[in-house]
Amino acid sequence: MNNYESKKYLLHRFFYVLKNEGIFNVLKKVIKTIFDSNKIDLDLLYVEKNLSLDDLFIKFGTDKGSLDGKKTYDFLEKNKKGGKFKNYYEWINRDNPKSFNYQFGLNFTPFYEKYFNHLRNKSIKILELGVANGHSVASWLYYFPNAMIYAVDIKKSDKFFYKSKRIQYHSVDLLNEKSVQKFIKKNNNFDIIIEDSLHTQEGTTKILKNFYPTLNPGGVYAIEDFNHIDIIIDKTKKFNEASGKSLMVKFPLTLHEIFQFISQKKMFKHAILKEENIKYIFDTNNRTEVHYGEHPWSSIAFLIKNS
Repeated sequence: MNNYESKKYLLHRFFYVLKNEGIFNVLKKVIKTIFDSNKIDLDLLYVEKNLSLDDLFIKFGTDKGSLDGKKTYDFLEKNKKGGKFKNYYEWINRDNPKSFNYQFGLNFTPFYEKYFNHLRNKSIKILELGVANGHSVASWLYYFPNAMIYAVDIKKSDKFFYKSKRIQYHSVDLLNEKSVQKFIKKNNNFDIIIEDSLHTQEGTTKILKNFYPTLNPGGVYAIEDFNHIDIIIDKTKKFNEASGKSLMVKFPLTLHEIFQFISQKKMFKHAILKEENIKYIFDTNNRTEVHYGEHPWSSIAFLIKNS
């Protein structure tokens, strides 16, 4: 097809879609095409085989690894005069990734390897909630070579850096029940769910209530970065108790305490997790394990569902 024929075909296609789907859907397709053309195509990206999970985290720049490559790019390399890297694509393809100056990451790598390794080569569905620009999603894509990955964030898709045939991006407000249930109805169920979104007691427990039921038997539900929430609750509670005062807040329990109650199958009262939600978790939960790393905020919990 020559250039003239190509343009003629595209024009014909434009009016065909306009007639059958309306101007709104036409504009959506045009916008999607424009934004997708600027995304990093992971299906075409060369990535060295047999990279470890931590190597992938460092390469793509998520703080889940031992080193935080994204912040190095943002603070030291982005818009640097005479800099070597013009964009994030060039940053991903940098030589010797470990030779740069980094701050420490949260280093969830050993924990993820422990709980995910047995699923690594299986054809599974992975859901990550709170993906930002998508650097951890890109890492998961190569760590799980046969997985479909569902990436969710409140940001619109143009903020997501990547595309692949094995990635679906969805813009969802995780505190909006209607938006959440619409997504769940269309896309469940999942073998792995990684919750890295709001990092609040309300957000974490509301997301657990809505998404834990979508986890397949034998699946793994991971919750990241809750320690800073717990520290605030715990210190405030102790400060008041030292003077004989009561803690008058909506969420008096730390998430660590909630995970302990789930592990022990001990009922507790909560503003969001109602008795029926807690009983469902008790009945379907095989075990719950909590880990803390050396980084001050490094905290991660795993809820493993019964097979």
